[in-house]
Amino acid sequence: MISLEPTEKQLTLQEHFRRLAVKRLQPQSIRIDVAKPAGVDPDYLAVIAEENLNAFLIPEAYGGKPLDWMSLAILFEELGAGCAGFAAVYAQTFHSIAALLIGGSEEQKKRFFPHLLPPGGRVASFCVTEEKSGSNTSSFSTSFSRKEKFFILNGDKEPIINAGKSRFYVVWANEEGTKNRAGISTFLIPAKTTGLGFGPYHDKPGFRPAPTAAVHFKNVRIPEGNMIGPAGSGYLLLMQILDWGRALGAAIAVGLARTAIEEAIRFAKQRVILKRPIIRNQSIAFMLADLVTELEAARALVWRACRLIDLGRDHTVASSMAKLYASELAVRATTEGLLILGQSGYKRPSLMDKLHRDAQAFRIAEGTSHVQKLIISGQL
Repeated sequence: MISLEPTEKQLTLQEHFRRLAVKRLQPQSIRIDVAKPAGVDPDYLAVIAEENLNAFLIPEAYGGKPLDWMSLAILFEELGAGCAGFAAVYAQTFHSIAALLIGGSEEQKKRFFPHLLPPGGRVASFCVTEEKSGSNTSSFSTSFSRKEKFFILNGDKEPIINAGKSRFYVVWANEEGTKNRAGISTFLIPAKTTGLGFGPYHDKPGFRPAPTAAVHFKNVRIPEGNMIGPAGSGYLLLMQILDWGRALGAAIAVGLARTAIEEAIRFAKQRVILKRPIIRNQSIAFMLADLVTELEAARALVWRACRLIDLGRDHTVASSMAKLYASELAVRATTEGLLILGQSGYKRPSLMDKLHRDAQAFRIAEGTSHVQKLIISGQL
């Protein structure tokens, strides 16, 4: 039997980051949301530094203070409740760290992990997506060739979170002449590497506090020691990272859905029509009852997936179930929230409007909802 009850230490962690989300992340998220697209906001980088967030992902042997997976689920939910865009910035760094945790050598870990620890708020980028590839991760247009003791990388990745601000980039590419997963390898590219360039920041509808842009590689020269794992192991490494990442992405979606539901409940209790709060109308009350029930179910799915990871058991389907259900809940909660708030929510700046736009991204990122159904149905 898997216990899903948080410990006292986890409850303390939850309370600390719940306060931080309300006092710092949420207020800043509205400001950033309406601003012109730019790099990671300095206030958000300050939070990463002050809270030493990256240390929660890095083993003690390399200067970190790692959390177990149940604790990470709690942390990511609170960050998602404060600002899903900020949580995405942090998750992008997590994915980059995960590549090293799973496939990196001791030398690579010792060389790259310090880039993400204090002083200063530091981020990394996980470069998989290409504009024309979408959900296809079995072949990439970005390619590399071998030249003596180096690799030469060419291509483009887009959209990439933290582009232009990262300390290093973890990049997936096919060896020239290959067009399948057997030819995929993974590389570590430090910032300021010659041939590394960036496009303008995207003016997207949601996740605006998580800046995205194209990352360009033009004859980028990569030392042999910067390949993660053996040649051709990139696809398997990516699948392992995504299994981890989907569980935490689902936790962010749960946090966003929770904020939307809380905002809808608050409004429904305060909004008075015909001398009574609208929450006393069954149509509103039942809508909210369904949402809070689904919220508990989504959180349980996330916690179960993370507990399986802690136990070292197979978690692929559990992570996809959590990602699918939490993503769809985030969309439902914000859509119903907009209906409850009416014109009060359908304007800018408005928290519910921002939540609704952010929620759409969960159906796309970390594998679309249809991809999750393919993974789940494939195990039936």
